[in-house]
Amino acid sequence: MSIISKVAAVAVILSILLAPVAVTQAQQPRKGGVLRYALELEPPTYDPHATTTTAAAFIMHHVLEPLFTLNTKLEPVPMLAERYTVSPDRRIYTIYLRKGVPFHHGRDLTADDVVASLSRWGRLGVRARAMFANVESLTAADAHTVVFRLKDPYGLLVTDLAWWTQPAVIYPKEIADEAGLSPAKRFIGTGPYRFVEYVPDRHLRLERFDRYAARTEPPDGMSGRRTANLDALVFAPVPDAAVRVAALQRNEYQFAEAIPADQYERLLRTEGVVPTRDALPSWLAFVLNKRTGPLTNAKVRQALLAALDMEAILKVTYGHPQFFLLNPGLMPREHYLWTDSGKEVYNQKNAERARQLLAEAGYRGEPIRWLVTAGAFWSDNPATAAKPMLERAGFVIDLQFMDWPTVVSRRGRPELWEVFVTTFSSVPDPTFLLALSPAYAGWYESRDMQAAISLMRRHIDPKVRAEMWQRAQALFWKDVPSVKVGDGFVMHINRPELKGFLRIPTMYFWNTWLEPGR
Repeated sequence: MSIISKVAAVAVILSILLAPVAVTQAQQPRKGGVLRYALELEPPTYDPHATTTTAAAFIMHHVLEPLFTLNTKLEPVPMLAERYTVSPDRRIYTIYLRKGVPFHHGRDLTADDVVASLSRWGRLGVRARAMFANVESLTAADAHTVVFRLKDPYGLLVTDLAWWTQPAVIYPKEIADEAGLSPAKRFIGTGPYRFVEYVPDRHLRLERFDRYAARTEPPDGMSGRRTANLDALVFAPVPDAAVRVAALQRNEYQFAEAIPADQYERLLRTEGVVPTRDALPSWLAFVLNKRTGPLTNAKVRQALLAALDMEAILKVTYGHPQFFLLNPGLMPREHYLWTDSGKEVYNQKNAERARQLLAEAGYRGEPIRWLVTAGAFWSDNPATAAKPMLERAGFVIDLQFMDWPTVVSRRGRPELWEVFVTTFSSVPDPTFLLALSPAYAGWYESRDMQAAISLMRRHIDPKVRAEMWQRAQALFWKDVPSVKVGDGFVMHINRPELKGFLRIPTMYFWNTWLEPGR
């Protein structure tokens, strides 16, 4: 194992509440059946290179595979790669590909496919663009070997290539070239399921790929052997949470995502329903526009932060106390880089202090246009709870309700908004945090923060990195590029006949089956 993997190995100690039981010897996988999954929201595109939406990433991981993936310790381990080497100066990564891995259209994977796909990902991905800014060249040394040459030493390249959100998945070269910088229309990969049909607003259907070339290692998180037991996976948007619950009870769906946690106690007692909690937390965030409008003034952003009662917002959003956590740290508490640096300004609940900061900033009641995803509890509830808190401090808040694709479209245009609500998934390293990226909507263009991140990417000593991150997190709470409200764990539900289901770090349905006779 490389030293890079060892650093990632201590990144997160997982905690799971009510997770489905892992496979035992008494549980024998069964072939056949169709798993129907009720989505909360349909992503704007299913091309995982082109969106940060997690639904696109977890669904298309069944179809498209990366060079490296993650085990249950969040270590990056080979998937389409066979192995890799790193030069002593950490500037040259040589990646050797597995041979005889077929794409769904019949041709085997080659280095040219990898170069084309990763070059496209490097132009589209938020995290990828930052990584590729340090790439001097990416070339195919032969049919099964690719070489990264970097401008500066970098300790996290393999982790970048393995992370599951906006993932570095591999398309055939002709598909990557055809799509260019537009969202892909065709989805051909090497995964255990192949893309069959997409009907907008109705369903996306995947079917088992019988020629799938599985790895031989035992399954471990998203790594190791992947077996497609199910005949097909069908993902359908069902925006109303009550409808998702009722449909699952009728066995129309076997899995339903994003159920409000205030229903937890009732669902525990409901026949045919198994509630589960996300293995890793996300942090609920109010992203602030720092490019145009009143929030370009840091004191206005600090005033917004000062006025908020984080615990009250989390209660309204997640309901049950087992599904949220007050945490000023931008990393989970179990992470070796967790720090409470900046805690003095977190959860202030201080309207008077907010009014003082607004006066110092010269705020004159300009409307704060707040983009809200209508009907999504993680957006609708916290925005509605925050509005009166901010109005008591002197803000004028204009909540604008719309669907998620419209939020995604508008947030790219700084003249249209001041705040939007989102959740940021857990990451293996703070340098991956989207909220710190100047390329992400909100545009945190801080020379000091980018310098801190650049230094952290070069260093691998945990103590040195911890000192750097403590200072960087303090800068975050001073600059307030976004507001972290707290850690949230989303509740999902599944049918009890869904077996072999273990979801770390995200949902996946290879090695999963449905019990017969249900």
